Amino acid sequence: MPELTLFNNGPQKQYTKEMKNRFGYYAAWDPGIPCALGDIGVLKNNVFTRLGSLTEQGIPFEALLDTTPVDMDYESRGSVTTTLKASGAATPTGSGLGQLDAGIIIEFSKANAVVFRAQSCLTHQLKDTIRLGAAVLEQFRAGRWDKNWVVITSLVEAKSATIVISKQAQGKIELKATANISAPKLDVADGSFAFAQSFVRGIDTKIIAQAGLTPLFNVMGIKNTLFAPPAFKVQGVDGMSRLTPQLATDDLKDSISFGYITSTPNQ
Repeated sequence: MPELTLFNNGPQKQYTKEMKNRFGYYAAWDPGIPCALGDIGVLKNNVFTRLGSLTEQGIPFEALLDTTPVDMDYESRGSVTTTLKASGAATPTGSGLGQLDAGIIIEFSKANAVVFRAQSCLTHQLKDTIRLGAAVLEQFRAGRWDKNWVVITSLVEAKSATIVISKQAQGKIELKATANISAPKLDVADGSFAFAQSFVRGIDTKIIAQAGLTPLFNVMGIKNTLFAPPAFKVQGVDGMSRLTPQLATDDLKDSISFGYITSTPNQ
């Protein structure tokens, strides 16, 4: 099981922000929580909380499955140093790895810095979001859909992934390969190396070469342009807070749509 601090706002906030900036996707938090196409939930502070699914809501959908895998890599800029040590190579200064060991050393220079490496990622999508949007708006007008609900409409599935987040400056983790040590190159996300954590200091979250993660996703939900933001922003009230099913059925219904959600409330 992954080890992480569930309710520490620091790593959660920084990790989800950096993933959104780098890849354009929301990040699952905690990273080990499984997500699925058609999941329904709410987004707060870039964190998705699942409430149900399209199937449970009685809305049919089809999936468009990706068949072209790609690798995805990210490190917090200027905050991470990664050292690969081959078996038989000299041991890096300060490392507990022996000369015959093969392993990976990851060092952090600040708190909440991120290492993300995902192998053979497939990006699956819902096939017909136009029809989905019509069904969602119909349920909203009938009072069966909450205006704050969002739907996972695209999802990144990784064959194997490693995610490490530091708790403090000078955080460090050493991973010792216990299999396949004669391979020409180590990959921190590759489960075939059966990495053991030989040294850990100042690390908040560590998921090492775990198979079957769904770490990234995008969502769609109801969008409202009924009310100009400047008119209500000063009072702390936005258009979505004013939206009701009754408004969605009158002459203003064309101002309500179903689309990608690019930002979430800070609550």
